[in-house]
Amino acid sequence: MNYVKYNRSFVMMEEQNTQFAAKESAEIKAYLKVETGNNKGAFRCSVQNLKYFEKGDYIYKLILFGKKGERTIHAVIGNLLINKYGNGESYFRFLPLNMDGKGNPYNNFTTAIIAAASTIDEKEPLHPVLKGVTLNEEEPFQPEPFRLDEDIEEDIEEADASDLIEAASPQEKKIEKKTYNNFYNEYVLNACIHTCQIAEFYEDVTPFDKDKTGARWKKMVNITNLPIVSPGAHYFATQYRHYIFGAKADDSGIAARFFFGIPGRFLDEEQPDGGKSGFTYWQPLRGTSLAGEENRKRDQSARNAYGYWIVAIDSKTGDLEEV
Repeated sequence: MNYVKYNRSFVMMEEQNTQFAAKESAEIKAYLKVETGNNKGAFRCSVQNLKYFEKGDYIYKLILFGKKGERTIHAVIGNLLINKYGNGESYFRFLPLNMDGKGNPYNNFTTAIIAAASTIDEKEPLHPVLKGVTLNEEEPFQPEPFRLDEDIEEDIEEADASDLIEAASPQEKKIEKKTYNNFYNEYVLNACIHTCQIAEFYEDVTPFDKDKTGARWKKMVNITNLPIVSPGAHYFATQYRHYIFGAKADDSGIAARFFFGIPGRFLDEEQPDGGKSGFTYWQPLRGTSLAGEENRKRDQSARNAYGYWIVAIDSKTGDLEEV
């Protein structure tokens, strides 16, 4: 991995232990933002709904795990700070070429754990609370260099300008503006790949009789994990308390397309964002006998049937596409 050029990625973490939830009725949530550049790096870890121990009986640690040959390696990044409501954001700096002080680089670490550690009994084992996959073993593509956040700018020196911009002749004063769409595409792809990697934690569903997508579907009840920028999709997923995620493999078994399905009826008022965010295709629920699209539009009872509005994502580019 090239740690000289600026790179940013996200690690979405899944709840492993409800014992440490501040509110038992809510899920523990967390994500890790990873930034590297000029052989320096930073973690920003945000958490919600972690149990707060007023007397400090337990503290929460961010730990990375990986493999070096047949040996398991780990690096304790630091302690997390949370408020009495169980929310917090912690910031850590690190050397990506030497994560654990033993010469092991960041790309050797494939799992991030937030664990509860007892301050009373040193012999008590750690309690894994959240777990995430760093995606170090799979990099869909490298994002284009762009301006750093203020926090990490303090620690990551400005790279050689020749790595970031093209040389221009004195006669050519035209400056092309950069676009940052690649960052959003990478974020969505990372979310899709992460979900595929931990698919066994989610419920398999077969929502359709005739499925044009050919995807294998999972029911997702954590609405906050929906990575699509679509106010309509988030609204209806919240109303119906779930969405579905699907992936279709190519002949070699590698995912060629990903899909997100938002529950709703075949009504204009229940199509997320009127289709502007990519949800243009609708499929009825399994067991619903409906004719073609034109008939559904004419038949009020058919239009009131439930189904899913679906968007497709190209697994190579991260582009949102029509099904």
